[in-house]
Amino acid sequence: MSDVEDNARGETVSFELSKTGTYESPRKALEEVGGYYKGWSTKLTEASLQMCYALIGANWVVFGSVGKLLESPWAKWSLLMVMVTLASNVAGAWWLSESLRRRFKYAEKNKVQWALEFNENADKESAWPSTEGIDNTAIFLRHLKALLPIAGGVFLIIGAIRK
Repeated sequence: MSDVEDNARGETVSFELSKTGTYESPRKALEEVGGYYKGWSTKLTEASLQMCYALIGANWVVFGSVGKLLESPWAKWSLLMVMVTLASNVAGAWWLSESLRRRFKYAEKNKVQWALEFNENADKESAWPSTEGIDNTAIFLRHLKALLPIAGGVFLIIGAIRK
């Protein structure tokens, strides 16, 4: 037990200090960070797709017809950002799923090597159990999912103002 004086009230408060802090172990803390990472990555994909759909609708509302959409370079750029986002989502999901499938098959066929790699990478920063190629592709795709729809929205706003 520890005693601390509460300056606002002039009273002494007793409490028990946690020996471990918020988390029971480094593994529990890592699991929480990993869970948040997975959750926010999934949320980014969902938000990116929703924004793309909203941009398609908003372009249609602002410009009113295909002919007027095609007359505006800003609308075309906005829709191009949407199309590149959607295409990169499909292509990226395909590439990452195939890369991870190959990684999984490698681990199944090379159990001893997989265990050696685990031990080799346990105490250092590395992409393992993934690969640098998989990690870098995922980082690049997250950037596209965030930046392209934002750019599409900026183009739409400029086009609406200039209309």
